[in-house]
This record gives sequence, structure tokens and C-alpha cells, in this order.
Amino acid sequence: MTTLDNRPVAVGIASRQPAILEYAVREAERAGCSIRIIHAYSVPPSAMGSLYGLDVDEAYRAGGQDVLDEAVGHLSQRRTAAPVEIVLTHGFAPSVLEAESAGARVMVIGPDDAKPWYIRLFEGRSARHLAAHSECPVVVVPNGWDASDGGTSIVVMVDGERQAHGPLKFAFDTASARGAELTVLHVASPEEGAYEPQWDAIRRVVDSFFDRHPEVRGVSQAVKGDVRETALPAAEGAALLIIGRPHERRIRSFLMDLLTQEILAEAGCPVAIVPGAYGD
Repeated sequence: MTTLDNRPVAVGIASRQPAILEYAVREAERAGCSIRIIHAYSVPPSAMGSLYGLDVDEAYRAGGQDVLDEAVGHLSQRRTAAPVEIVLTHGFAPSVLEAESAGARVMVIGPDDAKPWYIRLFEGRSARHLAAHSECPVVVVPNGWDASDGGTSIVVMVDGERQAHGPLKFAFDTASARGAELTVLHVASPEEGAYEPQWDAIRRVVDSFFDRHPEVRGVSQAVKGDVRETALPAAEGAALLIIGRPHERRIRSFLMDLLTQEILAEAGCPVAIVPGAYGD
């Protein structure tokens, strides 16, 4: 039986992406778990291979294997003690990674815009898809991210559209594991008439988390504004920005589209999107 304690840190890799590998290594070493590196490749419809006697599928598979071999070589130079497993599969990358998320403690990927257009054409936009559908928290690491350049604090944002329990549990677990300070931001629209009662309810939940995690130092703060407008300033100087996923399926795709386009693409730190049911 697979439990959260022995689930791996999964990495969805598309090309040479040392930043996401470094993030995954740090997470796996803190958790004492393995790293599962996944590369999914798709073969574009073309007759060129047959015209020249080429095995197109094998060529794409070999290219995918090169990506994985380079990732393993990077981790070998990093000299991580975490066990490493590689997965090479033929399929639509967003769907493959969604299936992999069911057995992972966290899925680490790069931003969609870091991929060349010809890769996005056949593989799809994995970050946007996983933000809306991943069964585990998904962390999008900016291209070129360097842990030494950012801060050490963690910021988690909760609002009325997203279940608070999952994101808060992930935030407190992560802050505890890293020994990091935690800032909880409750974001509500200025037009919401139930703003104060809503914050009172959230504050009671937040206080209960602080009571259960005395080792975590931090603050909670109410902010009136838009989630997207609040997220980017909150990410400045942070080591990680955590956002809950909307629990209503009918609004999830729309809101996730906005989040991935405006927050994931512009935040200077890793961004975690956490299902509301995380930890249940």
C-alpha cells in the first residue's frame, strides 16, 4: 500500500530543466523519499519518416531517453542520496502527468512557456492542466530559479472560492519541514458583504493550525483585493507561494486558466497549487 510517507517526489520533465530538478532534490531529501522523473513524448503525424526510411517513433523515444539520461547525470553530479526512478512513456504529457500525480506526494514541473512552441504543439500545456486536475499538489518552478536567490518565507493564500484546509495543511507541513516562516493571507473582494464573518471563520481555522504546529512561526493577515493582483506582490522575496484550487468544478477551469496565465507565468518564485482535499 502506498502512503504519503513513501510516495515519491514526481518530476515532469520536458527538456533540460536543472531548476525543477534542484527543487525536487531538495524536497525529496527533506522528506527522505525517492524522485520519480517522468518524460512523455508524442509523435507528430508525418510521412517524412517513412519517405526516408526512418523509424520516427523510435527517434522520438531516443530523444526522450536523452532528456532522462541528462537529468540523471545532473542528479549524479548533485550527489543526492535520494533514490531515482525514471519513466519514459509514449503519450499526451498532461494526461500522463495527471495519472502519475495519483501516486506522488508532489508533482514538480516547469512553466508552460519554458517549452518551445513545437513541443507545446504536441504535448499541450502541462502546467495549466495539472493546476486544475492534479491529484497531488503541483509545484511550478520558474525557468532559471535558484534557491539561493530567493527568500526563505512561505506565503499561502486562501479565499472564498478555495477550500482552506488542503492549502493550509500543505503550507504548515512545508514550513515545518523547512523551518521557514509562514504568512497566511486571506484574500476577499472589497464588494463581499460577508467579508468580516468570512475572515473570522478562516482565522479560527488558521489559529487551529498554528496551535497544532507550535514549531511554525508566522502571521495571518486579511487582505481586500483580487487574488491575481495580490499574488504577485506576495511572491516577491518568498521561497514558495501556495494557492488553493477552487473546489467547484464548474469554475475550476476558468479560474485555473487565469491563475496559470497571470500568476504561474510571472511569479519569480515556485508556485504550488494545492487541492482542497489534500491530506484528507
